Amino acid sequence: MSTIENFMVTNVGIVTSVSGNVNNVFSVVSTSTTGPDLTSMCQTLVGQFTVIVNYLGTDITAMQGMPPFTAQADCDTIVSALGSFVQVHQALLATVIGKHAIFVQFGTTAPVAAVLRTLEATIDSFAFAMINLIPCGADSVRTTRMVTLDTSVANSITLYAQFCIPSPLYPTVIPVCVDL
Repeated sequence: MSTIENFMVTNVGIVTSVSGNVNNVFSVVSTSTTGPDLTSMCQTLVGQFTVIVNYLGTDITAMQGMPPFTAQADCDTIVSALGSFVQVHQALLATVIGKHAIFVQFGTTAPVAAVLRTLEATIDSFAFAMINLIPCGADSVRTTRMVTLDTSVANSITLYAQFCIPSPLYPTVIPVCVDL
């Protein structure tokens, strides 16, 4: 494995690891989570998504200065790392989507929606930079990897951008939300 390939795989692995850790933290959020605890967890979620965006931004900058990989083995290794990246991020976004009603109840959806929009733009830039870097793996990145992740992010944004009314009977009756 070349130094540049190793750098890319390591950086994608770091972002994947951060995302997995964030998912583990947020998997425990439940209807019994208190308002102050959820507010604190929301700040942590936004902070960790910002860390992910920053890491991806660093990767984008680094990729823009690299020559494209031409060896199929290098492309395959990077595409494999991207596969893990996409799976972990989809799991994290599924958790974020699944916890939506809880975040709504305590009025903490706006900062999550904002950071998800930033994440979406960064993932798009990351995908384009990656496609330019690994032309021999571009089809896989373009079709099966980043497109599914982009769809998950878009679904999360749509959900967190809804207009919602907290429920006075929560958690028995969940908040009511409508798309704008």
